[in-house]
Amino acid sequence: MKKFLLTMAVALTALFATAQTKTYTDNLVVTIDGESTEPQETTISVAENADGTYCLSLNNFVLGGMIQVGNIVVDNIQATEENGIKSFATLQNILITAGEGNTDEWLGPLLGEVPVDLKGYMNDEQLYCTIGIDMTATLGQVITVTFGTDSFTGIENIVAGEGAKVIYDITGRRVNAVTVPGIYIINGKKCIVK
Repeated sequence: MKKFLLTMAVALTALFATAQTKTYTDNLVVTIDGESTEPQETTISVAENADGTYCLSLNNFVLGGMIQVGNIVVDNIQATEENGIKSFATLQNILITAGEGNTDEWLGPLLGEVPVDLKGYMNDEQLYCTIGIDMTATLGQVITVTFGTDSFTGIENIVAGEGAKVIYDITGRRVNAVTVPGIYIINGKKCIVK
């Protein structure tokens, strides 16, 4: 009887843990120094922690289809929810671990702590996020990873008058000028400002 109860407890724990993790598959684009890669289908997992924070995992990340970076895991992400959409933003230093396979071929573990700027939105069906990986100290560049399509902010087809510059930040708020690096919609086009 004890063996049966233990087996049931383990099965229920596994079922509960599985229900807390969501995987999203969408296009991922990498931008380095203004040059973007072709979109590639990628999967990101988001797990809800017991304390209500989230852990986002981009495993086996390969830069430009050639440079094996590794596992990018950002934990303890605070999110706020409004109308079924969770928004999140965090700036953390992380250690990029080796991906699957030969650990000698993964660049991430050699980089030490790397500053990561993560912003995005999610619901049960969709995830959109940008991951700014600051590798200026090691590689002399900032890499921006964009996952999914931003259909959360509702910003589309902004038309500006002749000579006017209309700027919106990633949250959809109109701003007068770009003052910090990030993603902006300038005259109806998404722009990454470094």
